[in-house]
Formats: sequence, structure tokens, C-alpha cells
Amino acid sequence: MERNMRHRLGPAVLLGSALLLGSACKKSEAPAPEAPATSPTEPAPAYSLSFLEAAAPSGCTWIRHESAGTRQPLATVDAACERLKLAWGPRGKQGLMVDRGSGELPPRAWQVDFDAGRSTRLLLPELGHTDTLGFDEEGHVVALVSQLEDLPRKMESGREYFVFDGKRFLLPDADGSPGLAHAYRHEAGQWKHLETVATLYEIDGALGTEALTTAGRLTSSTFSRDPDRLATSELEEGNEDAARLDAVVKDRGHTAYGMWVSMETQQGPLYAWRAAGELPTLMLPLRWEVNDRLVEPERLALAPTSAVALRMRGHLLLVAAEQAARVYDAKTKKRVAALENVQSARFWPQQRTATAAAPTRAVAAP
Repeated sequence: MERNMRHRLGPAVLLGSALLLGSACKKSEAPAPEAPATSPTEPAPAYSLSFLEAAAPSGCTWIRHESAGTRQPLATVDAACERLKLAWGPRGKQGLMVDRGSGELPPRAWQVDFDAGRSTRLLLPELGHTDTLGFDEEGHVVALVSQLEDLPRKMESGREYFVFDGKRFLLPDADGSPGLAHAYRHEAGQWKHLETVATLYEIDGALGTEALTTAGRLTSSTFSRDPDRLATSELEEGNEDAARLDAVVKDRGHTAYGMWVSMETQQGPLYAWRAAGELPTLMLPLRWEVNDRLVEPERLALAPTSAVALRMRGHLLLVAAEQAARVYDAKTKKRVAALENVQSARFWPQQRTATAAAPTRAVAAP
């Protein structure tokens, strides 16, 4: 009987063993845990650009370009793009387009409503020459006017002075062409006089209309310094970085006399050639560090003789040439945008940004 029981239990034991073995096999066939997913490349920050485009037959269109690819034409005026200066209101709703004129053509100006995409001709002050047009922090249009002619001089106690509007203005005791600078604010269709000072013109370092207190209260414009523009440091002959650049760049592609300069960014130095002249001009070649090598920004695709303006906002680099613009993510060293047939490209100013300051020896814009 015991033998019969063992005989009957045998298949059950075998069956249980088979089930256990099958269970073990199923466990061993379970998929391995997935490797943690790698984080995707961080997208480049959003940005907004301002630039000009030629409009047939002889005009120019001001455009706002977003990183998403949208383009908003703001206004078209009958003026050559290369003569235009721009200004932005403090709340981002309005702007100014100023034709600086040339030869017999006097300066002209238009006030632009960004939302409506409409421009209105703005008559300039009759006195003197309007050097700068912009907005104050309340959104009023302000004109800074230089006057060097039709200024009667008088002498008293050995000092010369101008007489304007019944007031005396002592001539500055320094080299240069003395004159007056005036500030006006546009209100209810009229220009209201704000301020007048005696100042110097036509010499290096002369303040001109920047001597006016009002000049320091203007919001963003292309008349004044650009806070996004990179400051340059000269690399003297024999400098280690200059020697590295000379070793890497065998042929600059032009013969412009000058020197290498560096610009500090949060992502490391950027190098360019600066051509000597009355207004030193940044040019190609451009180089920055990628994996311990000095390389040109990828797919730059600009003529080697191109003059450029270099601007940085956050870790976005804007390379603006005479008829083109490139945007780079300086963190990844990748090109994120390329624009052709555009002029005066710059980042759209942040709202309520005061930019006026005493002039410095700035690099010429392309």
C-alpha cells in the first residue's frame, strides 16, 4: 500500500516540480528594467529681433521677428534703410523711425504705432539740427538738438558766452567747436522747450547733445549705446591668445590692418578681428572655444570681409552683418537662426530700458 501511495504521489511531485520550474522560467524571461531616459537637449531660449528690410522701389520696412518664425511688419517709410535710426517707447507700444538725411535731404521722422502697424509723419524742431529722437519714460517723444550756427557771442570779464532766449551760456573752456544743445518734448502737436546747455562738438570725446540732462532719461534707441553689445578687450601682439589665433587662422580673408580682440561671455571668450580706423570696426574672422579648439561659429556663411556687430542676451549670440544675421546658442555652440537680406539686426529692447549715456569710442555698426 505504501508502495502504491508512493507510486500515486510520484506524478504529483513531478507535476509540482514542473510547475515550479515553469514559474522560474517565466520569471527569468521577464524584461530587464528600462534604462533611465536621457533628458532631451534643452531648447534655445525664445528671442525677438528688430531689423530693417528694403522695400520696393526705394523704401524700408521695420520688422519684428520672433524665434517661433513669425514676422510682424511694423511700418514702411520712403527712406533708405542705411540712413534710418530707430527708437522704442517705454511700454513697447510705439516707436520712431528717423531718416538722418544726407546732403540736401533734411532729416525726417515717423512715429509708429506697433499694434496698428501704422506710421505718422512727425515734424522735427525747426531750430538747429535734430541729432537724437527718442522717448522719455512717460512715453513722450523727445528731440535733442544741436546748434552751432546763428549764435551771437558776447564777452564779459574775459569770458565769452552765448545768448539764447534771454539767458547767458558760458562757452566751454576746452578744445572743440562750441555750441548749444537743446532738449524738446512733443506735446499736443507742439515742441515744448525743456533744457539748453553750452557744449562742444566736432572733436573726439565731445559730449554734444549728450551733455543734456534729458539725454540720460531716454529709453531704448539706436542713437544710444546698446546694453546687449559686447565690450571688447585688445589682445596685444605677443599675447598668448593672439598667438593661438594667428596659428589657427592662417588667412583672415582680408588685409585690413588691425588686431585681435576678445569679448567675455558667460560661456567663455569670443574672438574677432578689429580693423583700425576713425571708428574701429569688428570684422571676421570670428572664433570661440569648442572642445578646446578655436573654431568659427558653425555655418556662419558670411563673406570674409564682412563687418559685424556682436550682441549677447543671456546665452544667445547675435551676429549682425550688413545684409544678414545669425543667432547662436552659446551653450551648445549651435546656430539656431539665419536671416538674409536684413539690415541693422538687434535684439528687441526690453521694456523701459534707459540707454542714453556719455559717448565712448564705440565700434562702428555695420
